[in-house]
Amino acid sequence: MTSRPVLTKRPRLKLRTRPKSNSKPESKSVTSAPLRLAMLAQPLLLEGEDPDSYDELLARFHAAANPVDIFDEMFIADMAALEWEVLRLRRLKLSLLQAAAVEQLKAFLRENLPYERCSDRFADRLIERLQDCLPDGAEDAEKLARAYLRDQPDAFEKVTEVLANMGHVNALLDGDWDYARNEKAEELAQQYARGESATVTLVGELLTDAGMTVDELVADALVKKLDYIERIDRLTMIAENRRNSSLREIERRHALLGQTLRRTVQEIEEGEYEVVEPTPNKGKSAA
Repeated sequence: MTSRPVLTKRPRLKLRTRPKSNSKPESKSVTSAPLRLAMLAQPLLLEGEDPDSYDELLARFHAAANPVDIFDEMFIADMAALEWEVLRLRRLKLSLLQAAAVEQLKAFLRENLPYERCSDRFADRLIERLQDCLPDGAEDAEKLARAYLRDQPDAFEKVTEVLANMGHVNALLDGDWDYARNEKAEELAQQYARGESATVTLVGELLTDAGMTVDELVADALVKKLDYIERIDRLTMIAENRRNSSLREIERRHALLGQTLRRTVQEIEEGEYEVVEPTPNKGKSAA
């Protein structure tokens, strides 16, 4: 799978504690603001979510609002959690779309991969079948399998003879070809998702030969996931409404803080605090 998107890096909040001292602490403040914030903003993260990204989001709100008391920090903690939920649902939708497209591509490749693209995988499978039945094992099996792929008549007869002792020859060979095609389709689909240029070119050629485009392939994938996409969209709308309602309530109680938080949310939504994908390796183009 592709690597998980992360929020662009900002300086993280540091949890600082006061050095030990023999002097009596001042009664008016026994806890630092960052410590109070850390106590309030325990992130509600799912398995696999990046706590550093959550910290970055929280730090962005904290830096913009510059809280003066515990109540400001409570508002900031709530807003960070609500915005994180919105971002989580958007990531979920993107991941669903990407996974659906990859599965659709696998299905296409299984049907359209030419013989030569999966012959090596078929040879490996055939060698495994033959090596226990030949005198010199793997060495003889490899020679025979390679000769069989070159359509040498003697090799065809020998392979047929060996496989006849294992069961129905055609069923075994058809099964090996299906296995080889499925394995190669899986490999190419993952390479395409990573944006490997050679595979992107190959898939483009196969789609053209089949009279299809990438857009059509993706559209076919999305049709199968429409119910899930609509559910995620509804959940996202609910999360956005909950966040917006919280913003209105903060503005009612603390106009300046509310306006600052709203502006920060807008900056996040507009991409200033953007979700980024890992940079593709040199020599590879994005899928």
